[in-house]
Amino acid sequence: MHYRTCSCLALSLSLWTSAIPAATAPDEFSAPLQATSSAARSTPRNAGRIRTIKDELTQGPALQAGTAQAAVATAAARHKAGCRMIRFGSGFGWVATGTAQYPASENPVALRRSRQDARFKAFTDAAARLASCLSSLRLEARQRITEILEQNDAIRLALINLAFTETDKQEQALRILTRGSVAYSAEEAPNQRTVYVNLVTTPKTATRLTRPAANAIEAASLHEGLRQTQAEVGAGLIPPVGNRLIVVNATGELALVGYAINLIGAHPDPAAQTKLRADAEKIATNRATDALMGLAANDDSPWQNSLDEASKTDIQLFNSGYLDSEPSVLRFAQIRDLAMTEVKDDAGLEALREGRLPAAVAIKRFSGEDAVAITATYIPPMKKRESKPAPRPAVRTPIGGTPSTAVKSASSASNALAPPSPVNKPQPTPPPPPASTAPPIPPKVESPPTPTLPQSGPAADIKVEPASVPATPPAPSSPDKSNTGESKPAEAR
Repeated sequence: MHYRTCSCLALSLSLWTSAIPAATAPDEFSAPLQATSSAARSTPRNAGRIRTIKDELTQGPALQAGTAQAAVATAAARHKAGCRMIRFGSGFGWVATGTAQYPASENPVALRRSRQDARFKAFTDAAARLASCLSSLRLEARQRITEILEQNDAIRLALINLAFTETDKQEQALRILTRGSVAYSAEEAPNQRTVYVNLVTTPKTATRLTRPAANAIEAASLHEGLRQTQAEVGAGLIPPVGNRLIVVNATGELALVGYAINLIGAHPDPAAQTKLRADAEKIATNRATDALMGLAANDDSPWQNSLDEASKTDIQLFNSGYLDSEPSVLRFAQIRDLAMTEVKDDAGLEALREGRLPAAVAIKRFSGEDAVAITATYIPPMKKRESKPAPRPAVRTPIGGTPSTAVKSASSASNALAPPSPVNKPQPTPPPPPASTAPPIPPKVESPPTPTLPQSGPAADIKVEPASVPATPPAPSSPDKSNTGESKPAEAR
């Protein structure tokens, strides 16, 4: 989509700062769509008693377990459409399950198409259920969740700049949770011809990535943004073709991704079947690279005009959850412009705008029985910025707590309840060398590489790893709102 800028947000951009190093919040749980280990698919041992309780926060039912992994796995294993609150230790979150059925067919190609459509519909159903679940929370629950999230500097400042009333602030806080979800699993029951897709959101998942606008991700690292994108593409959960801009606000890094999912024809002759698969991969690669070029040029019209009506409808449905007038969409328009301005003279981006594919573009293939999926990723080479901490607010006693626990609660929220922070006005950086002589430099390894998705076949992994940010950056002597090197917190999308 085309992003619009809004001059009224310019002052707000200068006030946003970040206090979240990119490598300080470990995952609460492992998602089967992102992990190769079978341990992520089952309830772990020694997880404590799993039971349903009446939650004090929402006054509704919640599934309680000793760990997040146990709570999420148990909720997902029920294979029942809906949205369930989970409790684990002192943490909480929601698991939304979307479902879709597909008809029986003697035509193998028609059956593959209907199964693929069902996966996309189940994904959008889960997203809709999650949004409805959180938006229906009673006023007291909204207030308490907002207070918990506000204990983190990044979220507190984001809400200040995005909300004018208390009601607005609560709505934006809930959107942080809604749009900060992780695609956990996609399962199929062939006998019932039903697909189940599970999305999980917790305050900590929202600290790692958030979706402020359609086809956009703000992540704590390129590794995490690419990992989530590849999980959704490889599982066939999103439209058959599209693109996504991934931005790391704390460092100024960005990645441009074009993707495509193409069905494979069916033929009884093995040699002919091999050719059908190769043709499907070629078509998907061309569509993915066309979408990547459209993202670089900020013009999706050329590649979208060549799509069939069903694909166009899927894209419209996928983007329908965002309005151009939303605060998060307007704010991300400026972030996109600032990020792209920093690399406007990059030779690789210039080639993409001209319809040429630079050598630095990484192609990743996901081969399945019914379809082949492709991602084409370009990461402009650039010098990373260092994030600066936000000024610490006065510590407040949490609801239900005591003064002796206030410091601990605020510290815990700072580490676990803030979304990735958007970028402030960028500092000038030296012009990057041409892509032909200086390939992108991946960030320092601080976490395991992107795992192979369960639906994926052998593929060349994208060599992108999490950004390395100092664990304890020096605190400034006083906040300087005019410092254009500060980065900004993410807000609701």
